Amino acid sequence: MKWHAAGPADGTGPAVSPLIDAARHVLRELAIDPLALEADSGSARILALMDETALRRRSRGPYSPDNLPPEAMETIDWVVLRMYSNQERPRFTVEGGGPWPSLLVRFDHSRVVVRYIVPEAAPPVYVYDAGDLQTAGGIPLALKALAASLRAAGARLGGEPPLTVSLSYPDDPAYEANVARFPEHLRDAVPPVVPTLDIDRSGCSAGQRAAHDKALRAGTFGKGFERLGRTGFTMTVGGVRLRDGDG
Repeated sequence: MKWHAAGPADGTGPAVSPLIDAARHVLRELAIDPLALEADSGSARILALMDETALRRRSRGPYSPDNLPPEAMETIDWVVLRMYSNQERPRFTVEGGGPWPSLLVRFDHSRVVVRYIVPEAAPPVYVYDAGDLQTAGGIPLALKALAASLRAAGARLGGEPPLTVSLSYPDDPAYEANVARFPEHLRDAVPPVVPTLDIDRSGCSAGQRAAHDKALRAGTFGKGFERLGRTGFTMTVGGVRLRDGDG
């Protein structure tokens, strides 16, 4: 995913940190463990499973305005309840053209879109279980650290470095060693993945990368900063890896 928006001559452009902060707010308010997340200067997009309370009544398409999926309608009620005190009111679109229902929740002012899906339509990514010893709860903290680093770099540069961020769940290369530290009866509860925020800084100049690296190192969570290749980096915040692999 590349950053395409036109900006000033120094390569700075629309700030990404407000979108990251908005996505973090939605994750927290709706108690979402995201299956996927992408953010750039235009919007933030989140993919999530419908809550288990919405899945007590199941259905199959095709759907119509007179036959709306109960899963989606229950999810609307869930979102409205969770966002009751939020100043921004979401817009809902029920997607019922396929065999499985989905629901789009749009926060137009914040430029955040959540697509809720049922488990049968989920992509092949790791889904955290309530009994897991580690969860995706560190993702909002990692997003907070990333947004803060962009604002700090932007203060030095006169504009934030252009980048995109996407969430993935790659296998944990240290999984076997991690599992060995736990008693045998707990080992099945150790997730075999590491939540990872993949950061694409290919649109950044050398100066922008340097300013962002400095901000990451100086931040509250920057002690684990390590160089990755020639110009990339990796660090861990709240059990979540931040990684620019463009080395």
